Amino acid sequence: MKLLVLALCLPLIACSQSRGVGNDTGLFGTDNGTAMTPGMRPVRVGEGGPTFNACATAGQVVNLSPSGETSLPVRAAPFVEADEVVRLANGARVYICTRTIDQRWQGVVVPPADAPDTDCGVLAPVESPRGYAGPCKSGWVSSAFVRTISN
Repeated sequence: MKLLVLALCLPLIACSQSRGVGNDTGLFGTDNGTAMTPGMRPVRVGEGGPTFNACATAGQVVNLSPSGETSLPVRAAPFVEADEVVRLANGARVYICTRTIDQRWQGVVVPPADAPDTDCGVLAPVESPRGYAGPCKSGWVSSAFVRTISN
């Protein structure tokens, strides 16, 4: 009986299409030699809920000179390899809206340098969490260089 079942299945196995595994670039339709880039990750506002400001706290750029840095890059995504959006000087103000799970990066909204008290649309509640789409620049900064200050 087992031999009969095996004999019936053998033609089916022989006719099935086999796909290669391993480094076959045709398998996925992409070239694995292309370098990956971090892309862009919007800063989310409103994570505190509809009764809190869109960005919960304000911050200030600090500690740039001890490490030799002259400005803090604001990046398009929370990765060192991400594109720079803008650079901030020591003492520049930002609105802290979110952070990465590991707390290494903070998603910030940056008021214009010539008008640091501009609210950028983040000092009022928003109905639900969403990506920042206001008038100011936004991006990601290393948490080591931002100190929380009163809002």
